Amino acid sequence: MLGKSSSPEWAWCEGRLVAFSDARVPIEDRGFQFGESLYEVIAVVGGEPFRLPDHVDRMVAGARELGLEAGVPDLSKWKTIIAQLYRREPHRTAILYAQLTGGPAPRRHLPPERPRPFFAAYLRQYTFPMPTEIARGIAAITFPDTRWQRRDLKTTMLLPTVLAKKAAAAQAAEEAILVGQDGFLNEGASSTVFAVENRVVTTPPTTQRVLHGVSTKAVQAICSQIGVPFAFRPLTLSDLHRSGEIFIASTTVLLMPVVRLDGSTVGSGTPGSTSLQLAYHFQCQFWGQPGP
Repeated sequence: MLGKSSSPEWAWCEGRLVAFSDARVPIEDRGFQFGESLYEVIAVVGGEPFRLPDHVDRMVAGARELGLEAGVPDLSKWKTIIAQLYRREPHRTAILYAQLTGGPAPRRHLPPERPRPFFAAYLRQYTFPMPTEIARGIAAITFPDTRWQRRDLKTTMLLPTVLAKKAAAAQAAEEAILVGQDGFLNEGASSTVFAVENRVVTTPPTTQRVLHGVSTKAVQAICSQIGVPFAFRPLTLSDLHRSGEIFIASTTVLLMPVVRLDGSTVGSGTPGSTSLQLAYHFQCQFWGQPGP
């Protein structure tokens, strides 16, 4: 299993630090009852969040769509929240989970008065994949995408991806790559998917059917820096199976090669040279080390 985590002891809840065991969400919270809720998962290394502005911008954009923008802390407040949590739990490596909901109100689709949005966050110790794991790569399966149409919004409506992850685990795979009814790839259950052919890196366009990945921005920037061609274009399942290399990227796996897909080897069955080069530079950026 990729990554290791442990339970937190503190949470930021409704504007203050509380013991994690005392953090509460009201039973009539609109995120709990209607799925009116957004979230972000942010890597934190030595107390420093990785690409924090990108995560905040994405939550702000989603909150505008849901009418919840008043509940998103500004960038400086996010930094304060992370710093306070880190002082209480100074983990060398961790993930910040932050969630914004529509807030508590009597259960109606449209409440007579707009409730105050509810925001909570916590820091969880987490061990990120190391180079030895990247050198092995992972297995993935393809799985029908049954999610709603606005996948560009990072909502907590995750049951379809939970089912996809269960299907992957049943086949000894770490990720499920979601395929639309039209035969085009969308993304992984918890990652962005990339194909490499003749050293050109491609990933599906960032439309409403695909989450606008923060890790995608990181991969695109690395490709530009080291001279690897990068393109957004639709990818079919056939394209994926023909690819010489496949990799995924996300906050929790960083950049991870896929060496088996649906039980068949990808390329030579080991991580390809382009994937390994990009993974090396991703790790350098993540750990704050200069590349060659």
